[in-house]
Amino acid sequence: MKISALIAQLQLEQEKHGDLPVFTVDSDIDRMRVIPCKDGISRTTNGKPEEPNELVLEFHPAD
Repeated sequence: MKISALIAQLQLEQEKHGDLPVFTVDSDIDRMRVIPCKDGISRTTNGKPEEPNELVLEFHPAD
């Protein structure tokens, strides 16, 4: 994954959820998943996602 793709993805998430803390793990990245969470947990209440206060990035390592 190129830095430009990473930045573009983060900019989209920032526009949706605000300027939240980001937690990452070091690895060679093939792709990533962005998970909006509240205190590290992605939950729904009555079918509606809780308002996130952080983003968790799930990196999938390159082969």
